[in-house]
Amino acid sequence: MSVESHGNPTGGSSPPGIKNGNQLHPLLLLNWISLTGIFLAGIGLGAALLTLLLDLLSGRSQAYTGLLYLVYFAFIVMGVAAVPAGMLREVKNRKVKGKPSISGDLIIDFRKPAHRRTLLVVLGSGLFIFLLLTVGSYQTFQATETNDFCGNLCHSVMHPEYTTYNYSSHARVDCVECHIGHGADWYVRSKLSGIRQIFAVMTKSYPKPIPTPIVNLRPARETCEQCHWPKKFIGYKESVRSYYRSDEENSPYRIRMLMKIGGEEHSLMKGSGIHYHMLLASKVEYIARDQERQEIAWVRIAHDDGVVVEYEDSDNPLTEGERNSLPKRVMDCMDCHNRPSHQFPTPMSLVNRALDVGTISRKLPYIKVQAVRALTEEYDTTQAAVEGIGQALLSYYRKNYPKLTADRPAEVHGAIEEVRKIYQRSIFPEMNAKWSNYPDNIGHRDWLGCFRCHNDRLNSAEGKSIFTTCSRCHLILAQGENVEKATVDFDEGLAFLHPEGGDVIEEFTECVDCHTGGSELYD
Repeated sequence: MSVESHGNPTGGSSPPGIKNGNQLHPLLLLNWISLTGIFLAGIGLGAALLTLLLDLLSGRSQAYTGLLYLVYFAFIVMGVAAVPAGMLREVKNRKVKGKPSISGDLIIDFRKPAHRRTLLVVLGSGLFIFLLLTVGSYQTFQATETNDFCGNLCHSVMHPEYTTYNYSSHARVDCVECHIGHGADWYVRSKLSGIRQIFAVMTKSYPKPIPTPIVNLRPARETCEQCHWPKKFIGYKESVRSYYRSDEENSPYRIRMLMKIGGEEHSLMKGSGIHYHMLLASKVEYIARDQERQEIAWVRIAHDDGVVVEYEDSDNPLTEGERNSLPKRVMDCMDCHNRPSHQFPTPMSLVNRALDVGTISRKLPYIKVQAVRALTEEYDTTQAAVEGIGQALLSYYRKNYPKLTADRPAEVHGAIEEVRKIYQRSIFPEMNAKWSNYPDNIGHRDWLGCFRCHNDRLNSAEGKSIFTTCSRCHLILAQGENVEKATVDFDEGLAFLHPEGGDVIEEFTECVDCHTGGSELYD
């Protein structure tokens, strides 16, 4: 096979592309712009087909492949657009120069071994580059979906969040499922934000701790509700909370209660309970004065029967300027479950848990108080904390219980190691990330939580407060050291008796007046 092209613009014969004077050769595609366009369009189409095949063979949905197809589509569009653009340019060039852009002396003869080898090299190289770009880009996008990428490579500054995530109940849910989700639009948003974060890391201009809540987090209906069905009726759920007193024996104190989770309207609870807030027929809106959404000054509840009630802080009502400037938020799952995967539990709760499961021996005198104090102490680095915790606990028992320290060293050193582990899993001094900087809105002991709205300050125009009674959300069945047996009125339950002293706690008492999660309670 031979393709030959000859031309002599000054001779008798017309050059390629010229016929009968000014008539153009039909093969206007023979120019570098159009040929490059054909190449780009071919690359884009082939890459899209190969990615589709890889996606189907992978057996799982990829959150970011939508962006890959956008990139391939861009290649196709640019390629297709380049073809007519090159042809138009070729028309002008041939009219001006009287010859085609590609030399007419080009001869391709596949009967010659050298030409065949050249063709094979060109095709082989093109195929190699095509596969490298396609498979490489696909693997790169897959890598950006991994939890290791999110927690260690790109977001090393997020070490506290990655550590707490690995100890959370959502540890088997990939980061991208909540923070990005499916579709190219969320990928673009996250990576644009990622560019800003990379700049902040390079210049060390990021805040410590990282502020929350995340402003551009995907809506709960697109994340939480993909697994958790909001219409499901849950009803009652039994819960036993174990605490340990600050006495020498670390005496246990347990509270057995029924949590009224509730759910969609049901004959048993008629839509009441904690999940009343999330009933699909109702709408709860609020205005918070602070970015952390802890100081709520206004609430509006729209009931399914059309009745709308507004509650406002009677002690410090919103000014006109605050009403116009502060955002009005529609309540969703994240307003209560604000730490679903990145919990920073308090030293008090973590030591209670360790004593309950036995990783810290309850036989060590005052270990509850001393462990909490060691965890609450301020340290500059994690290494300093590891050393400081060991020194504080060991010196305390050597000074106050020398015989115990000598006779039972394994218990003392075991407690020290467990307290160190608790610190390393929940407190990160390098980023100033700890429980006191990240409120958890579930409950109301160490943070305001439920009491942000359920208090005696938010009142309607008729003078009614949102707060009604503790038994609206939970019933105490039994409390004390033994909670095996319980005989109570299921409408009222038991009054809460404080573990220290046994005093009845009034319903409007805010626990945070005393409880901070740390050792301040013992000072």
